[in-house]
Amino acid sequence: MDMVSFCSDLIRCRSVTPLDGGAIDCIENFLSSVGFDTKILTFTSKDGSNTIKNLFARFSNISDQLDKKVLGFLGHSDVVPAGDSWSVDPFAAVQRNGYLIGRGVSDMKGGIAAFCCAAATFVQRHFNGILEIFITGDEEVGSMEGVQSLIKWTKENDYLPSHCLIGEPSSDVFLGDRIFLGHRGSMNALVTAHGKQGHSACPANYKNSLTNLCKYVAKISAYPWKHEDKKFPCTNLEVTMLFTNNYAANVVPELSSANLNIRFGGDYSSQMLMEILEKEGNDGLSFNFNTSGEAYYCDNEVLKHVLTESIRETVGLNPYFSAAGGTSDGRFMLAHCDVIEFGLRDNTMHQKDEQVKIADLKNLERIYLAFLQRYFENIAQ
Repeated sequence: MDMVSFCSDLIRCRSVTPLDGGAIDCIENFLSSVGFDTKILTFTSKDGSNTIKNLFARFSNISDQLDKKVLGFLGHSDVVPAGDSWSVDPFAAVQRNGYLIGRGVSDMKGGIAAFCCAAATFVQRHFNGILEIFITGDEEVGSMEGVQSLIKWTKENDYLPSHCLIGEPSSDVFLGDRIFLGHRGSMNALVTAHGKQGHSACPANYKNSLTNLCKYVAKISAYPWKHEDKKFPCTNLEVTMLFTNNYAANVVPELSSANLNIRFGGDYSSQMLMEILEKEGNDGLSFNFNTSGEAYYCDNEVLKHVLTESIRETVGLNPYFSAAGGTSDGRFMLAHCDVIEFGLRDNTMHQKDEQVKIADLKNLERIYLAFLQRYFENIAQ
């Protein structure tokens, strides 16, 4: 199948987390048709509220069981909600002016389509090793019934890869100019200020929770974060939401809350950040923390060399290495094998009119094919 057509079929699957929309079946049908052994795995949360479809696919071609090398590819088929004000139907996979437009084309159905098509070409060649593809269905909302459950199943069945390529969007200005070796950690802190409701004309009778909250937010936003671990960008804190239980202009609110999103590098752990945020507060504040993941970094020189050479020979660029951007499911896979992350440009992901150059999609397929060839020639032999 033509890769752009395959990608378009995936975009038409309305796989807004936690819905699958037919995406997993679409990928499974393609991979099984080119010789992969496939298994759709459905995991349900403990409270029964979420049921997520995932896919594990495997192509084995080994001559020496004692020295087998297993390359994994990790991707997710779920997407964020489309939102409003698109110039086209976000799930119609429209081609316009050399671009393919649709929710998830960048993050990350384009990467999945490019790798699957490259794999379909590659497995027809002679190679010594095993290729595994992991596709999850809830990366955008926490990964509990996605990659975490899938890795647990993989480990129990002795299918863990030796190395893993993650197809998340990583390129910056041009396809191939940036590779991610890790990401900052991510934590949310819900800060609640407790006061006493009252009429704004009677200051002796109330305690303004919103004033206290705003003072704290201004203070913590100016906190002097250290930046000694230069592999990561400096720690950054942003106020992303503000709430109050006041609905009248002349009433002082009893409760006010703010959500703080913190992206942090190797200088801090989530526990250290919790302690700092609480120490900078006062008795009128309470905190609730939720950590999406700690900062992680994987500096595998062989993977870096193989991927760099594959990019150089395909599009003529020498990529640089970074740990910027958001986080990814690589934080879970890294506990079991070395990972490296490379894919399309990230400039339109999660935006309206998310789009990718069709030429970039085709070149990504070529880069992935070159990577597969080099990997099994240089690592697996």
